[in-house]
Amino acid sequence: MRPLDPDKREKILKSVLVLTGKQGLASVTISGISKTAGIAAGTLYIYFKNKEEVVQLAYAAVEDKMTRAMYRDFDINVPIKQSLKQIYINMLNYRLNNYDETVFIDQYQQSGYIQLNFSKQLAEYERQNKPLYNLLEKGQKEEIIKALDAIILISFFDGAVRSCSTGIIQKLFPLSQQLIDDNFDMIWRGMS
Repeated sequence: MRPLDPDKREKILKSVLVLTGKQGLASVTISGISKTAGIAAGTLYIYFKNKEEVVQLAYAAVEDKMTRAMYRDFDINVPIKQSLKQIYINMLNYRLNNYDETVFIDQYQQSGYIQLNFSKQLAEYERQNKPLYNLLEKGQKEEIIKALDAIILISFFDGAVRSCSTGIIQKLFPLSQQLIDDNFDMIWRGMS
């Protein structure tokens, strides 16, 4: 048996993102994935068991990539507000520069797919986002961050960044340094 081609596997996963960006996750089919990847549907089944596996592995890959981007230049030893703003800027930039991926992530998290391996995915999310959990804990010890459960604070933070990036992409408001600063200030006031 020939070894599997990693480039072909990557094309399949990227096809899910492209299709989600164009037509929504609910409309993604094996046929569409195969056509977009430029492979036969039968070939797809050599790499993946079914659509659910393709979608879940695409999610894991994007989540990993996005998380690494979020923590670029992060330093927990600088002031908490500055550290949080670095994560915010990284996350906003990622969302603005990777539209198909962020549409996919957003739709995945609001679909039934998230429930297929929820406890495993939540554990992985917590592991990947340990820097943010640690930053929030540090802020709470220093009484700078509200004494709420970390997942509530992270959901609030994530939602604000998501809304801002969506508004920019949909041209509801123009991207500017003032917008970036004002949005972060609202996030900071909500968390501190």
